[in-house]
Amino acid sequence: MYDNKNRRKQGTIQIIGAIVMIMGMFISIRVSASDVNDYIIRNNIKPAGEELQLGRIYDQDPSKNGNINMDYDSGKPQMIVIHEVGVDGGTINGSIDYMVRTQDSAFVHAFVDDSRLITIADKNKKSWGSGPYGNKYGIQIEQMRVASQAAFYKQIATLANWTAQQMDQYNMGEPKLMSSPSTPQKNDLSIKPDGNLTTHKMLSYKFNQTTDHVDPDAYWARFGYDINQFRDLVSKYYNDIKNKSNIGYLDSVGVTGEGNSIKVRGWHYSLKKYEYLFIMDANTGREISRQQVTTPDIRTDIKNVYNYPNIEKSGFNITLPTPQGRNVYIMSRKTDDPKGDDVGGADDIRFTSNPITTFSNRGYLDSSSLTGNTLAMRAWFWAGQSYKYQFIFALDANTGRELARKNVNIATRPDVKSALNNLDNSEKSGIQDQLEVPIDKTIVMMIRRTNDPKGDEIGGKSDYTFGDNTISSNKAKYDQDSVSINDTVLKTRGWFWTESSTYKYQYVFVMDKNTNKELARKLTPIVSRPDVKNYLGNFASADMTGFDVSMEVPSNKQAYVMVRRTNDPNGNEVGGFTQASYTNNVVNTKTASDSQSDRPSPTGKIDLTGTNDAQKAWFNALYASAQQLARANDLFPSVMMSQAIAESAWGQSELAKTGNNLFGVKADSSWTGAVVSRLTAENTTATNQTVTGYRTEAEGRSGKPATTFVLANKGTPYYIYANFRKYASQAESLRDYVTKIKTTVNGSTYRYQGAWRSNAGSYQNAAQALKAGGYATDPNYALNLVNRIDKYKLNALD
Repeated sequence: MYDNKNRRKQGTIQIIGAIVMIMGMFISIRVSASDVNDYIIRNNIKPAGEELQLGRIYDQDPSKNGNINMDYDSGKPQMIVIHEVGVDGGTINGSIDYMVRTQDSAFVHAFVDDSRLITIADKNKKSWGSGPYGNKYGIQIEQMRVASQAAFYKQIATLANWTAQQMDQYNMGEPKLMSSPSTPQKNDLSIKPDGNLTTHKMLSYKFNQTTDHVDPDAYWARFGYDINQFRDLVSKYYNDIKNKSNIGYLDSVGVTGEGNSIKVRGWHYSLKKYEYLFIMDANTGREISRQQVTTPDIRTDIKNVYNYPNIEKSGFNITLPTPQGRNVYIMSRKTDDPKGDDVGGADDIRFTSNPITTFSNRGYLDSSSLTGNTLAMRAWFWAGQSYKYQFIFALDANTGRELARKNVNIATRPDVKSALNNLDNSEKSGIQDQLEVPIDKTIVMMIRRTNDPKGDEIGGKSDYTFGDNTISSNKAKYDQDSVSINDTVLKTRGWFWTESSTYKYQYVFVMDKNTNKELARKLTPIVSRPDVKNYLGNFASADMTGFDVSMEVPSNKQAYVMVRRTNDPNGNEVGGFTQASYTNNVVNTKTASDSQSDRPSPTGKIDLTGTNDAQKAWFNALYASAQQLARANDLFPSVMMSQAIAESAWGQSELAKTGNNLFGVKADSSWTGAVVSRLTAENTTATNQTVTGYRTEAEGRSGKPATTFVLANKGTPYYIYANFRKYASQAESLRDYVTKIKTTVNGSTYRYQGAWRSNAGSYQNAAQALKAGGYATDPNYALNLVNRIDKYKLNALD
């Protein structure tokens, strides 16, 4: 198509099925021969003659085009450029009239439809229809789009015959396609043509600079036609012009046996005495083998088309032995030399333009499916010979590396043997099995026949890769089944898979959608999810992925859920972690007014009589967070706040102020964070106990070194310096307290499980359970907690 038309075209020919048969006789090889060419030749379609309508294209005159020289660089055209108009329904006269009007932008030399070929420009001068390169060398012709198969036969016959005439008239030589890449490139415009026949698309792809058209490929594809087939038809007409006694055609060609024979059928007419068929190396052009045709195949169909003497005796239908693993083409030679050489002259025809692979493994993937990480497949593979073992391989489609392999039985496939026309061993070709593969890969399947019981290449092998059938094993790693809000309690269920199963703790976080800051967190067990295991696949930890939790959250927030697996008992990012956020599922917590209307405000019942302003401020700033954490983790808020008051002196202790440590939690060996060293009181746990420290607090603060001494009575206080945990905030201290109460173990049991609300039943019992678990050495610790709760009515928080 000429350059002033912009359009996009895409033509696709799909061959459905695993096997395409030629003449129902043997495995097909794709060659340039086509139904179109065959029909034209068999039915002797008569090409239309050329009509000249010159005189309307003034742009070929330099005096009228701005002094542009329209002479070909070599003095004559050197190639033919094929276009098509790119639109349906037009007429040849209408298109010519339009081009005459717009010739300042573009024009070609000729137009062709199914009944006429009209030349409107002088072919001894340039046109401009295909960019600088094509314009410089080529006679250019535009095809009208025809609708029917019959019209296309007539159009192609006329176009091919006219093309051959131009090649003969301007001494271009035998038809040869200009080389062109399969994707657009930008080659140097100064290179010389390496062929005399091209399409607009071939020029576009080779010189992607001034033209971007892709005609006539999509138009031709409607009729199963391409440029290789057109070149062969032009060759037929060119040979007719040059020598009426050297014409022929290859009807069919195919590999047979175990891939080491080629069966050919066709005809070659010449006045020479002997005929030989040659197998030629497609890479070097050298002869591989030859075989004389001693008994001609009678072709009355050819006689009906060409009324030449004895042309019906020009046929051949034979099988040619061939070496395996070679790219070849077929050549027929008519000669007067009985040995088949060209002594005294010979008429040669190279039939197949595309190479034939003399041995090529054949296979087809009937079906494949992935369940979890188990890939099931059904396929067949004909290897051409027998091997002892069959293996299926999963390969990484990006790197080609092996991902998995499995030894599988060879299934009998009589359907394949029938389709392959009884090729040797072709019934021993079936595969139906399954293979476990890694997830998150793009996979191609490969079949290997081998004599090695391990599936390697020892002793010979034959492989077939289904490279056009990629299988994705990509899997989601997490999902949220549900999330809901009831008052300020968020309930969520879902799963989160991590490749590593070594993380000790799972925390569910509620995050503020607008700030991405934490609103609440809760330690929760990892729940078994067999359904997730079925989805992800049969490998370790695939089922231990679930979470199912309810937790208290602040009111009047837009929130989403995040799950974290970590080695830190507090749920932080210490010691390794991985996490997943479910940001697509946002919920709105209840407004503060709604939440308060459902239950009485705690401050309406708590009695802080006797406390100062600093104590009241600290308490009011902290109790809501403590209440939320305690409720969400099966603890008593009253006990939690009573401990915080006692251990931090209403938030006014040195440890609380400098380390945000509200519960006097020491920095044991499991703590990896910052520490604060402080003097602390301890109590003896036995009579006549030997201790190292100070007898009084004043002695400890004096700067004197600690001493070792004996205290006679159990429960006697003494003082030591110890390292305590230092937190970034008091809120972190609250969370760490919850982790301590919920996760500290004593042998095989949780140390403080008696203090959990569901076990204790009352705050009094919970306080006693803390003392029994060894939270503090003060013998009156539990009584003091309960008295404080009663005094300030902290049980209102519960």
